[in-house]
Amino acid sequence: MSHGLKRYTTRRGGALAGCLIVLGVLVVLAIVGVVIVAMNWKGWAAGLTKSLADQAIQASDLPESEKVEVMAEITALADGFKTGDISFEEFKRIGEDIANGPLIPAAVVGGFESMYLEPSGLSDEEKAGGGLAMSRVAQAVSDDKIEADALKAIFNPIQTASTTGSGVHINHPKFTLHLKEPKACTDEELRQVIANAKAAADDAGVPNERMTFDVSDEIRAAIERATGKTPAVESGGEESGEGP
Repeated sequence: MSHGLKRYTTRRGGALAGCLIVLGVLVVLAIVGVVIVAMNWKGWAAGLTKSLADQAIQASDLPESEKVEVMAEITALADGFKTGDISFEEFKRIGEDIANGPLIPAAVVGGFESMYLEPSGLSDEEKAGGGLAMSRVAQAVSDDKIEADALKAIFNPIQTASTTGSGVHINHPKFTLHLKEPKACTDEELRQVIANAKAAADDAGVPNERMTFDVSDEIRAAIERATGKTPAVESGGEESGEGP
């Protein structure tokens, strides 16, 4: 299933850098991981989902208004599962949908920028170009235009043979990456990663523009795709904009 990243012109995608990778990983873990015990412990699963999601959301650098909306969507999902309005199979499909959507690829972009590019010796222009190139790659991954092997090739200059030691290890349904610690990467290696990313995005036909997304909208869309209905969100009022 292809999930297109939503395009915005009013804010820079880099605003999602840093802690958003924690948000992406924990939200998916909260939704998918608890299904092991969810059949017999719906209340516990719902509570854990909300607790983990809330911790990740509060640690993220999302705008406060978006934090409220994301938590409202997670709460609606967890409560719907607890009451039986959302079945076990639907709950599982929602988690799989989110895991395969743009949330984690885009979060990886934010993590790469904050952990690797920002502290490097690259110029501000190079860092901005690197963020743009990686954002385009995230779009391509979300649209299934870049396969796992091609994605690994992008990061070849900074990959490590270690799968458990120091470094950054990313396990995703579509790809697995094992990267050296940021401080162990040279500026030339990072420049090569950026060049690889730009070339891969060009080959995939991704527009040369920054992509970002709305976390709450992605979660709501996943619920709608799995259940065929809009979740009853209580967030202090209806969201502005067009309805579903």
